[in-house]
Amino acid sequence: MRLKVFPWLGRAFVSLSCEGSGAGSVEDETRAVFDRFTQALSPFGFGLEQVVRTRMFTRDMDTWVAANLARRRVLDGPARSVSSSHVWPGRLDDRARVSIDLLALVPVPGDGPKVMKEYDPPTVVLRRLTQGGILFLSGVTDMTHATLDEQFPVIIQRITDTLADGGAGWKDVAKASFLLHHEESLPALQARFAAAIDAAIPQLDYTFVGSRQGKRLEIEVTARLP
Repeated sequence: MRLKVFPWLGRAFVSLSCEGSGAGSVEDETRAVFDRFTQALSPFGFGLEQVVRTRMFTRDMDTWVAANLARRRVLDGPARSVSSSHVWPGRLDDRARVSIDLLALVPVPGDGPKVMKEYDPPTVVLRRLTQGGILFLSGVTDMTHATLDEQFPVIIQRITDTLADGGAGWKDVAKASFLLHHEESLPALQARFAAAIDAAIPQLDYTFVGSRQGKRLEIEVTARLP
């Protein structure tokens, strides 16, 4: 278990990261990771209801399917969060089938409940959520085209539309995280993004991942509402 507490966007956050044990079914392993997260958050006086984002890595596609369903069952109701998930065995140790990163927003008086927006029709993935004046988007990707050249403009437009739906724009984005297929060129992606988006985004980070349903890129975005 890795734990970090840090200030960001005028708030305090708790970041947790944990790998599964490989024991039992994939659902057992996934739930055990979230049980450990619950225990780690308890000393702060809150639990999974304060989770705003999770990012999951799995060993293979079968595990990806089962772990996503398990995560959706655990993070339900007030614990619903934005998310992304990726097949990337290099992230896992020899035993684990699942590794999860979690981000929780430390509550303050007056926050109120999360404002959540599902996709239409709803999917396992939440489209966006807002809490504490911060807008969180699930990872956005494209399954309708084969190449990064074709997928990239679709992803950018989908993010643009979801930001607008949440009351923000690219100028309000505080962080964009790129989950890039390991066969793609990072410099080419950086040049493409700089040409497409002229906003000055304070934080950009990049992680290489493996194949999943032909996806070459997924982008997570967090914005501060104006």
